[in-house]
Amino acid sequence: MLQSQFAGDSTVSTEKAFRLDRTALSFRTYPGSAGTLLLLHGVLTSHRYFSEPLGGKLGPCRLVLPDLLGFGASSRPDAGYTLSDHLACLRDLVEAEGLSRPLFIGGHSMGALIATALAASLPAGRVAGLVNFNFPRFVSPEAVHGTLRNGSRRYRDATDKLGGPAAKAPGELTDQALPLFARSLPASLHEEAMRTSPIALARTVRHCLFDYRADPDLERMAGLPMLFLLGGRDEVAPPAFILERRDRLAKARWIEVPDAGHHLLHTHSDLAARALRDFLRDSQA
Repeated sequence: MLQSQFAGDSTVSTEKAFRLDRTALSFRTYPGSAGTLLLLHGVLTSHRYFSEPLGGKLGPCRLVLPDLLGFGASSRPDAGYTLSDHLACLRDLVEAEGLSRPLFIGGHSMGALIATALAASLPAGRVAGLVNFNFPRFVSPEAVHGTLRNGSRRYRDATDKLGGPAAKAPGELTDQALPLFARSLPASLHEEAMRTSPIALARTVRHCLFDYRADPDLERMAGLPMLFLLGGRDEVAPPAFILERRDRLAKARWIEVPDAGHHLLHTHSDLAARALRDFLRDSQA
């Protein structure tokens, strides 16, 4: 059964006045009694990215799907949308909701990066494992921008129209910019993408994708079970980039789907759900 919870005053316009905690977030849950899986969506999407492919399909595991600050139905304050801002909301959600143990955390694309930082920021022993869809490992902002421009015609067209190929990250965006980037998503998610706050999109992408390097956090958590689901044809988050770290993540499980791209959860839903169920079961055995 789908459940929902939302609280927060989205009319507050200053970062100082706004509470960066769980009350800023909308989230959906699917009930379960054997641990919790918290999944974070990526650019321009919301909890809906996971709800249709995975909702009710993970057996006894509880599924918790927040909308990130500024995305979906969550609040849209005039905040910095730094990684710290997002983590403050998410840590409070984990702590205040008392998400049942074992707790697994993960996400898709940029959401996988935020999930990695979230897991690393929680007390030792709180997180039982990580789940990553299309993990975007990059070594510099320039590498992010170059890979996206080469791998996504929609991204290339959008950045050309918004400031030219020299731009390293989107700056401040307008409502008119959203359709340009939304076209890079599966058609079923276009309408959801248009709900995103342009400020949240631009600033979150800059701070959480272009500026955050996940390697140190992944290595600190190398003793945890990890699942990496990768698309062999993913040109936005090329699997070769994260596979370079394979030897450093001894307990990771790697599944590369040769004919999948950046949205393998939507093109190979049954395979992904089955792999996820197996990983959760095996990690709790």
